Amino acid sequence: MKMKKPGTKAQSKICQSAHERNTDMSNMKDNSNRGRVAFADSKLEGRLGAYVATAAAAGVGVLALTQAAEAKVVYTPAHLTVTNGATIDLNHDRVADFSFVFWAPYFHSVFLDVTPLVNGNAVRGVGNSSAACGFLGVPVGPGEGFKTNSGFGHGVRMAGFVEFSSAISYGPWADVTNRYLGFKFLINGQVHYGWARLSVAKYLQSVLLTGYAYETTPNKTIIEGHISGPEIADAFVPANLLTPGAKPATLGMLARGSDGLALWRREEEAVAN
Repeated sequence: MKMKKPGTKAQSKICQSAHERNTDMSNMKDNSNRGRVAFADSKLEGRLGAYVATAAAAGVGVLALTQAAEAKVVYTPAHLTVTNGATIDLNHDRVADFSFVFWAPYFHSVFLDVTPLVNGNAVRGVGNSSAACGFLGVPVGPGEGFKTNSGFGHGVRMAGFVEFSSAISYGPWADVTNRYLGFKFLINGQVHYGWARLSVAKYLQSVLLTGYAYETTPNKTIIEGHISGPEIADAFVPANLLTPGAKPATLGMLARGSDGLALWRREEEAVAN
């Protein structure tokens, strides 16, 4: 008769219980790890989402800054007495864009015209045949009225002088100081806008060009007197080149907000000094 070893079943049950406990603990550890991995993934996804959003916003910001940096005004200071046939090359490409012409259509009379020299170029106009005599802060751009000639074939009329029993000056540019001539002209077939600042003495005794500028971005409006940077008061022509004479703050100036008021105050200070 075989003798059974004492405690064999009990030991087997103990071992089985221990194995089950170990298996349960392993499963608990696995489940715990799964929870931690899922939690870590959700945090990572949130960080990645925030990073992508930040990167996208930064990309848009850089793009906007790049586009803003590309758009600029190129200003050329000058102090040139305008004579018959004098020209302006706004963008310095060695191609003259406009010329000034003095001519005498009638006895004892002289006209001052500005003539576009390239097909597609034009001058901001007023009335039927005259060149507009702009002020500091006036926009030149799409939607403005532009002219190419006054009907005499010499360009767009700026001012005239006639003398019979007495001398008379007439036209938008007769006897003005530091006023603005608006331009539309072509660069590589694309429309750009610019301006020239001139003073015209009484009876056309002298015409002085004191600066000109153009916008490098095609079809972008330029502000007369704007010489660089953002369109704020400090980017406009120095105070000593403003038209003399105290002027009230106009509705146009007030409509420009703080910039317009700054310009008006600068004009008032220039007159006071």
